[in-house]
Amino acid sequence: MTDVQDTITFKRIGDGPIYEKAQIWLPQLIAEAMSGGSSLVENKTFVDCRIEGPAVLLAMGGCDFDACDMGRTGGDIRNLLLAPVGPEKVIGAVGFRNCVFRRCKFFAVGFTGAPEFLQNFQNVLGGEAA
Repeated sequence: MTDVQDTITFKRIGDGPIYEKAQIWLPQLIAEAMSGGSSLVENKTFVDCRIEGPAVLLAMGGCDFDACDMGRTGGDIRNLLLAPVGPEKVIGAVGFRNCVFRRCKFFAVGFTGAPEFLQNFQNVLGGEAA
């Protein structure tokens, strides 16, 4: 027998395309996108949002991070980065394409993408070259 009181529900984040001052849990955001038939988050704008993991954000191209707090680094910006090992795919990460993040704060989020993205991330935020 299922007790209704034990059911956890979340308020729907919604389709956007613009999210302002929202608290966004990345696993829920991608679950909502997938329920709509998409395997990634695309053509969205996030302004002054709190973006929460645990999750890995896969920047697939066209993503802009403007004046964002990328999260706790433990003293080295490279701690936020994960380099893909396979030549063509990353499984288990939340894919983003053509998305803008303005003044967002990231919590428990790692970042991955093409080598150019990873290098640019380090260069802009002051990490040493890999």
